[in-house]
Amino acid sequence: MNPPRVALAGFYGRGNFGDDLAAVLFGLFLKRIRVPVRVYKLCASLSGEFGLEAARTADELLDDAQLLVWGGGGLLAPWADRTYGLLYPGVAEEYDSLIGAALRRGVPLSAFSVGGTGAYPSPLTPRYKQRLLESATYVSVRNPQDLALLARHRVAGDYFPDVVWQTATQFPAERTRSDRRRIGIDVYPSNLLRQKALHLAAWLQLIVWKRRDCEFVLLDTTNARVKAYRGLGVLVRGRNARTYQFHDLRQDLQVLASLDLMVTTRLHAWMACVGYGVPAISLAGEKKTTLLLENLRMEDACFGRGRSGRFLRLMLSKDRLERFLRDFPFPDVARLRAESDGHFRRLSELLETLGRRVPPWPGKSR
Repeated sequence: MNPPRVALAGFYGRGNFGDDLAAVLFGLFLKRIRVPVRVYKLCASLSGEFGLEAARTADELLDDAQLLVWGGGGLLAPWADRTYGLLYPGVAEEYDSLIGAALRRGVPLSAFSVGGTGAYPSPLTPRYKQRLLESATYVSVRNPQDLALLARHRVAGDYFPDVVWQTATQFPAERTRSDRRRIGIDVYPSNLLRQKALHLAAWLQLIVWKRRDCEFVLLDTTNARVKAYRGLGVLVRGRNARTYQFHDLRQDLQVLASLDLMVTTRLHAWMACVGYGVPAISLAGEKKTTLLLENLRMEDACFGRGRSGRFLRLMLSKDRLERFLRDFPFPDVARLRAESDGHFRRLSELLETLGRRVPPWPGKSR
């Protein structure tokens, strides 16, 4: 008999770097074990480059599917309904409808490499998150704290490090050097405004002006094919500063690997850089990002409200910054990468339980 067809869904096709990267990683894994897969709303540039079949509607996604997989992302992160609706109009209702369609068709639901903030109200909001959690036959999580949520809902699951730790293996990139330190700034005025930290934009402008010995890349990791540039380059200027917006996954990852330091508010941009051996600072990061750094015991790389003054002093001092880069406390990336294979292993095992012929899991995602 043929292998089961997988319907792969997530927060895909909306420009988010980490979610789209997870879609590609899961899609390529399923291709390697010769399991047919459709990916919900993955943008044409990514689906075309990596040979993944994209589905634009729930019916198209679920046609002949024997398993719905939610792959990667902050599925367990709660959002206030009003805030979510303002930021992502109609998205919560769309996903709720998708999950409802899968349940009506009798398609089993599962989730892999998902996570949250470590604090979980009941119920999770928006509603589609709670509905998927209650309906899932299995969930693998990216934070050990998430296991308590699974236990509360009596959902079978395991903890493994985030599947995005696989990035540097799947997409190797050479570190390049230049005469000046190259510093990436992946910070968004909208994020700073929501966190009441807009003063950091002025501080980053000061850093660009004062550190003329450095080259600054004002990044926007949102896919340019989906949204226009929204990074700090709309506010910060300098002859030693240029803007770059993500638009091609391989090229984008090469840019990350070329940096000497990344300053970011984002979770997966931080993770991808560290995976390439690039020191990275979390500046005004969201709770899911600070949770990761706490779990890795890397709080010194996290500069929230109480440490923003230290960040400014670090960046303005050439000697301090050089010491920070030299002594950056990288986690055991090789171990994290190897352990993150657990998400793929559990997915392969779940597919085998569907009673169809599935090639055995190869043991290594690469």
